[in-house]
Amino acid sequence: MLLYALVPTLPRLEFESNPDVENYINQAPLSRRENIRDLIGSLKEEFEDLREGLKYGMPTFERNGRWIAFSNHKNHLSVYFCEESYVRAFRSKFPEAETGKNCVFLRDKDKFPGTYLKTLLKKTLQQRAKTR
Repeated sequence: MLLYALVPTLPRLEFESNPDVENYINQAPLSRRENIRDLIGSLKEEFEDLREGLKYGMPTFERNGRWIAFSNHKNHLSVYFCEESYVRAFRSKFPEAETGKNCVFLRDKDKFPGTYLKTLLKKTLQQRAKTR
């Protein structure tokens, strides 16, 4: 973070998880819970200024006016992106995947595309929000 570069004597604040987000993740099935934690862990490693919270009942992660969110369902995990272009990119790589306008449905019975999804999530949060 830039502030620490300018004032190196400041103590670094450890990132604390939002208890509501942790509670939400703990209610997911074990295999899905591990996948969600892996995705979130890679985002937290990459972005020190990542903000997390529950929005519309879903764990949401924000940075630079951009966001991604996760939603548990009976047989799948939905990953929501702030822009439809990321869903199109995912669909081009995994044409058999079910998608919505701004989300990807990751069925429990399918192989979890963790590596590609991490890349896509990081790209989403690296960019700055478009100003109108």
